Amino acid sequence: MSGRLVFAIAAVALLAGCATSRLTLLDNEGAGTGSVAIIAPDGSETVLDRANSEAALRFGKTKVRVVHSVKASDRELFAFLPPPPMAFRIPYETAQSTLKEEQLAVLEQIRAELAKRPGVQIEVAAFTDSVGSESDNERLSLDRARNVAIELRGQGFAIAEADAIGRGEYDAIKAGGDDRDDPAFRRVDVIIR
Repeated sequence: MSGRLVFAIAAVALLAGCATSRLTLLDNEGAGTGSVAIIAPDGSETVLDRANSEAALRFGKTKVRVVHSVKASDRELFAFLPPPPMAFRIPYETAQSTLKEEQLAVLEQIRAELAKRPGVQIEVAAFTDSVGSESDNERLSLDRARNVAIELRGQGFAIAEADAIGRGEYDAIKAGGDDRDDPAFRRVDVIIR
């Protein structure tokens, strides 16, 4: 369950809990809804797992209904939610790990977004295609991740060492087998949460 959804549920539950025994599971903007279990006084359990659904506990029984519109008070809660995660893709040429001019342009987009989001977590995940040895691809992907992280750190953005990850050729092999030259896997993904 995403942090935005948990916060929305908690906030709605806290606000609603003061006045009623009702819980609303709001839409998570297309990113998986998650679920919440409601335990009635008699021990029966109702699972709320659809976006825009609401459970009300009345007379010891849980009643579930679809919410057709979000209340104004619920909409106000969204102003306090952080923006949704964003991902940026930086493509690479075969066996390259240094940043070139076109890749620096993507880093400019990332910097602009980071400037609007103080206190975010930045993950840098690098991949390779499946050409070459596994150990060479592990090293290459880690070099790519570190180079991007170094560039962003040089601009004043905090990236933990553990968040600069080389994933090697595993995804490429899983998708298409070994020894395939596939540019889709020669990349670095920068995820901002």
